[in-house]
Amino acid sequence: MANFGESIEPGIYLDMEEEAYHEADGLSCSGMKDLSVSPLRYWHRHINPEFEREDDGGARRFGKAVHCLALEPERFSAAYALKLDLDDFPGALQTTDDMKAWLVENQLPKSGKRKQDLIDRIAGSGIPATIWDLELKRHAEENEGKTFLGKEESRLIRKASEALAADPYAVKALTGGMPEVSFFIREPSTGIMLKARMDYVKPRSTIDVKTFSNSRGKATDRAVFEAIYYEGYYLQCVFYSYVRELCRQALASGEIEIHGAARDGWVEGFLEAQSPPFGFVFVESSEPFDLRIVQLRRGDQPGVDANIYWGAAERKIAEMITLYADCRGRFGDRPWREARPPHVLVDTDMPQLIFT
Repeated sequence: MANFGESIEPGIYLDMEEEAYHEADGLSCSGMKDLSVSPLRYWHRHINPEFEREDDGGARRFGKAVHCLALEPERFSAAYALKLDLDDFPGALQTTDDMKAWLVENQLPKSGKRKQDLIDRIAGSGIPATIWDLELKRHAEENEGKTFLGKEESRLIRKASEALAADPYAVKALTGGMPEVSFFIREPSTGIMLKARMDYVKPRSTIDVKTFSNSRGKATDRAVFEAIYYEGYYLQCVFYSYVRELCRQALASGEIEIHGAARDGWVEGFLEAQSPPFGFVFVESSEPFDLRIVQLRRGDQPGVDANIYWGAAERKIAEMITLYADCRGRFGDRPWREARPPHVLVDTDMPQLIFT
């Protein structure tokens, strides 16, 4: 039995937990990015039962928190908590020296082999005292399962969210839809499962919220456009549009169902929208929290040839679907490792910088 994750029935899921989505079988856009590095990388990160997904950190954690606060504000307090700051607890006993000094001051024995012995003696004395270790333990228990944010990190997240809420175009883009919608659908030619978890699905458009940094001081538009290219966001747009359209057709024919409660009019609009527009809402991850909205579409006008980036993404997606189906059929849950013959290096293998 291949270890491809939990099997999920094709459908549109409005209330699926993020962890359940990640554990479910199917080829996603992020999976395609790993597969384009190598089939072995894909196997390691998506099939290998010993692989442990790292906790989100840095830019990824920041982006997820902004997503949550902007798209699901009612869930933010249930998912995130502020780290305790020692500065907010003046006089807190933190070190063994602090505790021994407090015990001497209160005419209690200061001997003890372990720090915990001192903590227990102070806590059991009946004399009011703030013990940092106990405050941390209490806070962790009260917020079990939450992601902890530092003060500055939390401030930046809220400022980025406020920038989104203050922009009329962003407000319009992020109104009237359903957040964090999970799509599962069989790819027609290969039968493999495709999956996509979309930030914000409106009846007649799809919106994805991205944070970006501009540490090199480029023009904001240029920084955003380069992020779309280097981060492969144009590939995500085309893949999501493809998956959405497959699901729309399957829903219209009764092949799949919607799981969860949709807002009024959402299903009707979703079924009517053929090739709906896809937009990115970009917000800077540091001050001054500049914001850009970029729409991606297949062609500049109906009936004309596809934009180069769209055609390139379509070809890449088709290539990755074929490669995934081939590797899955040949290797199953065994490592997707190909024996590669020696390669003779030629000039065109090298970065172009070598020729300058």
